[in-house]
Formats: sequence, C-alpha cells, structure tokens
Amino acid sequence: MSSGRLRLLAAVLEIESDFLEECARYGAIRLEDLPEGATEVTASEQARLRRLRRICSDLEIDICAGSIIVDLLERMEELQRELERRGETSL
Repeated sequence: MSSGRLRLLAAVLEIESDFLEECARYGAIRLEDLPEGATEVTASEQARLRRLRRICSDLEIDICAGSIIVDLLERMEELQRELERRGETSL
C-alpha cells in the first residue's frame, strides 16, 4: 500500500498513520486485501484497530504483543458465543 493511501486511510479512521503502517507490517490488519482506492475498512476491522490501539497504549506494549492479545480476546469471545448457542452457562 502506498504511503499516500495509507495516510488517507489513517485520516479516515482517525488513527496515526505510523500506527496503521505498523499494524499492517505485523499483520494485525490486512490492508493489501482492500480494493484499489478504498478508504474504508470493515466495521470489525475498525473495532479491532481501536481495541489494539487502546490495549497497546494502556499496557504500554508494542503492536505485535497487542495483536496477540487481541487475537486471544477475539477467540475467547467466539468461544463464549458458541457456548451460549449451545445453551451452556458462562463461567
């Protein structure tokens, strides 16, 4: 992704372009899958970026570590939804 397109997307998402670039570098978000000229990401990707930024900031950790935490949280939420669908109680 070009730096100009990255800066535009960062402005639309209201996040720092350096943060977005680092997220793409570590695979926390897959910007190469966006159509050419796109200036939007899905709502779930936006939520993931906001969560990642908050976790990295609050815990003072790098994006790689934050991405692992976000992945684990998303997996936990997925498993919780599965338990609820099966009618099992949460812990």
